[in-house]
Amino acid sequence: MLTYEVKRWEETASGLGDYRATLFSAPDAFNMARGRNRHLRVNSATFPLIGTSLLSVASSGHDIDLADDNFLTIMLPTRGVTRVRMDRTQRVITEGGVLALGPSERWTQVDPRGNRDFRANVAKIDLKRVGQGKVFPGVATDPLVPISTAALEGFRGLMRYLFTDLSSPAPTLVHQPASDLFAALVLEHLRHLLASDGADPARDGSQDDLVRRALDYMSAYAGDPLTVRTIADAVGVSTRRLQDAFRLKTGRTPWEHLTGIRLENARTRLLAAAGPSVTAIAFDCGFSHLGRFSQTYRNTYGEAPSVTLTRARDAARAARPAIRIEPTQIG
Repeated sequence: MLTYEVKRWEETASGLGDYRATLFSAPDAFNMARGRNRHLRVNSATFPLIGTSLLSVASSGHDIDLADDNFLTIMLPTRGVTRVRMDRTQRVITEGGVLALGPSERWTQVDPRGNRDFRANVAKIDLKRVGQGKVFPGVATDPLVPISTAALEGFRGLMRYLFTDLSSPAPTLVHQPASDLFAALVLEHLRHLLASDGADPARDGSQDDLVRRALDYMSAYAGDPLTVRTIADAVGVSTRRLQDAFRLKTGRTPWEHLTGIRLENARTRLLAAAGPSVTAIAFDCGFSHLGRFSQTYRNTYGEAPSVTLTRARDAARAARPAIRIEPTQIG
């Protein structure tokens, strides 16, 4: 289940306080940049099931020196500049950029560059917890991990949705099953983001049977927090082999097929008014990103899911027989 925590530190006239208590890592050295109105805020959403934490960071500027032995870290600045130095190499990431690093010793500096604060989203994957090769092929001797640019915008959107929901007065993602479903969605996005081209292709004659068995499994467990890895394990093949078989036989990815199955299930339930709300039906059918569900549903069926549900309820009320009370004669 997702755990959400917000830590803030602001420098005040009455005392500096302990900004180190705000940190999400144990650094060898950490220093806030000089200046007035220094501050640091870290919002963290932790998904124990997938050994991953997603962070939203705002800082007036700081530098940090650490030896990170266990984590794959993905940095996505949204305001300001990040500088990362490893050995004699320095990397500079500006707004809209990305840098993924495996276990390494490094010095990192964040700079608001004229803004009130620096901001970034960060993903930290515990490699000991998830195991090497489960989320991505593995960390090479070079700590720089390749990123699929095609999957980057989708991951950014996922992070925005997460922290918008968690900062709202009534967040949905802190509750099950939404948190488990969203964890599966995060894991799927990470796999696309860190995808490698070196996996085994599916070239044998059993592809039709493989696709059929995978579709049967998706249909049976569509409401569960599935990932492509889960489906591949269920049918006894590697993730890449499953993806290649679907691409060659259907022209679509396993995830697209799973989304289609979930969408059909949601449509059936909405038409039958089989649920207290659109949100409840979406969660029951395996969706955790309600905005994306609503948009996909509208694109597919030409109307919002709330319109379908309202029309179904109106039709059900109209079909009920009217209760007529006959006058009773007394005497």
